[in-house]
Amino acid sequence: MLQVTPFLNRQGLWPCMVAPMKIIVGLGLSLGIDILDAPGETGDYRTLLTSKASTIAKALSAPLQSCPRVFVPGEDELKAGRPDGYDFGFLHIKVIFIYKSFDYLILMRPYMVLHAIDDDVHDKGNILKVKALEAVDKALGQLAGLLWVAESTGKFQFFLCAKGDHSTPVEYGDHSFESVPFAICRLKDFVGAIGESTISKSSLDPFPIPSVKSGEDLLDDLETKERRDKCCEAYRGDSVYQMNEAAVAKGCLGCIPGGEMVGIIKKFINLDAGTN
Repeated sequence: MLQVTPFLNRQGLWPCMVAPMKIIVGLGLSLGIDILDAPGETGDYRTLLTSKASTIAKALSAPLQSCPRVFVPGEDELKAGRPDGYDFGFLHIKVIFIYKSFDYLILMRPYMVLHAIDDDVHDKGNILKVKALEAVDKALGQLAGLLWVAESTGKFQFFLCAKGDHSTPVEYGDHSFESVPFAICRLKDFVGAIGESTISKSSLDPFPIPSVKSGEDLLDDLETKERRDKCCEAYRGDSVYQMNEAAVAKGCLGCIPGGEMVGIIKKFINLDAGTN
């Protein structure tokens, strides 16, 4: 493993991760991040997104719920997770492409991160890209619901941050080099935008990743009037309401280097810039 300063020492936040992909796990271990056990995570189209959402929610809301177990390199047995839970969770989903370059979603206790890799774009799978959006959308609704239950106890406050690590246009079929979107908000504002009743009614039942039928194609107009009326409105902060490269260029954060991300997040949630 790389010899680098542990994430906790550098940022002052207890980190955890859900990731089936070994390269991501290795990077996490190099940074001293606990790797959580999420039953059913496979890193492919069979993965159980609900299990991942539940695992990261438990880790961030402990001791309200029992913390998940943790992988230990070189050992067959899992160890107990941190009894008091974690401050930062990285959730990696390697299934299919999500948005054009939507790679991280960070919910914070203060933190959780969702990282969705772009397998389907490499295959130029336009339809599966849309179905992936719908599947991860559903999983995020489950995750938000679980975290909202914890926050409603008055013992937690969560924040969300969404960003990408690279863009992968589906027409191109490979990584490109555009600047990627970055957005941040409070969980309660997310719930306010979606609707608390919608969040609370989200089913927590596991669901399969949608498949594509032979001959299936996209509709000519996915943007129905009902969808536009519901979605085309900024809830808090600046006027941006879409998560794509063109839209976020108009946002108040401007264009920032990746190395400033955690600092911006910590300022947003009023954490000290120093470390423990």
